[in-house]
Amino acid sequence: MANYLHFISLGLVCLLSGLKCEEEQKGIVIKLNRQKTAFEQHINNADFLKKYGIDNIDWLHKNHHYGGGPRTNDSISLKRYIDNEFYGTVVIGHPGQTINVAFDTSWSLSWVMSSECGFRHVGCWFHNKYDHSKSSEYKPDNRPIVIPEGKYNLSGYFSYDNISISHSNVTKFSFAEMNELPYTFLFSKVDGVLGLGLQQDSYEPFFYALVRQKKIANKVFSVYLNRDKQSSQGGNVILGYIEKRHIHSHQDENKNKIYDPIKYMPVKASPYWKFDLDTVYVNIQTKDQKPLVFCNNAKCTAITDTSSNNILGPRAEVNAIHKAIGAKSFFMDRYFVDCDTINKLPVVEITIGGQNFTLKGRDYTVKLSYFALNLCLSAFVPADYNDFWVLGGAFLSEYYTIYDVENKQIGIVKAA
Repeated sequence: MANYLHFISLGLVCLLSGLKCEEEQKGIVIKLNRQKTAFEQHINNADFLKKYGIDNIDWLHKNHHYGGGPRTNDSISLKRYIDNEFYGTVVIGHPGQTINVAFDTSWSLSWVMSSECGFRHVGCWFHNKYDHSKSSEYKPDNRPIVIPEGKYNLSGYFSYDNISISHSNVTKFSFAEMNELPYTFLFSKVDGVLGLGLQQDSYEPFFYALVRQKKIANKVFSVYLNRDKQSSQGGNVILGYIEKRHIHSHQDENKNKIYDPIKYMPVKASPYWKFDLDTVYVNIQTKDQKPLVFCNNAKCTAITDTSSNNILGPRAEVNAIHKAIGAKSFFMDRYFVDCDTINKLPVVEITIGGQNFTLKGRDYTVKLSYFALNLCLSAFVPADYNDFWVLGGAFLSEYYTIYDVENKQIGIVKAA
């Protein structure tokens, strides 16, 4: 009876589970099928992954998180604030204190607001502030620092502490605690800056520290800014590699994915990612106005600014652009246009290394809505520069940028 029940139970197992069973003289043999691991499934689907721009599967063979050498990559998620700022979070000290920072290619220095920035400094209101007295990893430096910021200064002193981003961290990192800031920071979402600029002196920028401490293997990072202006997701700072799925592509006649070529430019000796800019061309096609061409007879340079949506240029040139597009003065050097005219605004072509990078009206305007009120701001902002431009999010949302620290070059390509 027991053997009979044994055979009945095994038969039910075979029937309900779908397993293939064979009867032998000494009983029943159940053949088990081996389920592939997630690792093997990834390997077997490598061709499928390539369709989405993931054609380097070396990461499947490496231990990125625990030992086995430095990580090959990491990615920091950015948020968007009123379509004017891009920022992410870092954790400083132990126990960790969460701070919102701009991951900024136009700064080499990293700094955060200090808990010592008191009530009389309006710029520190409503912000997260770093309190070194609460961190067991804090080490004093106390060297003072003053940074001119227009008519006002940022001032504070240097400190050391651990800083964590996403899956990576830097220990004993040198940064500034600011205890005095301009009032303009009241309107900002960020509590500080994590500088992604180039090293020029004894101060070591954050990415350099990541590489030196073997937290990232490859001396390259890239920035993707989300062009969906209605989304709060601002994009990603990608450490250690180039994410091909962010590069514009097309299919050839054999349905192979062909990525747009990356335009690389050498960067100049500077704390910034500074490169030559050929021309800025505003393609106005009316009876009363001729196209505007800037930098044609001058040697202009430009940098990228991954923290802000603005495009800054010499005051006279930007004022001429605003006049051409019918923009009117609004507030703090910002101009607005009629929202109904955005699709009719002229194309702006920025030529870099002989290649044109095009912006349409919808790219260089920002639409702000409050109930029934709509306001469309120009991303162009006049500044007291000579032959110098700052390309912020209005440009970078259309073009994916690669920052090659090892070869001191910047890459620009149409974003997907």
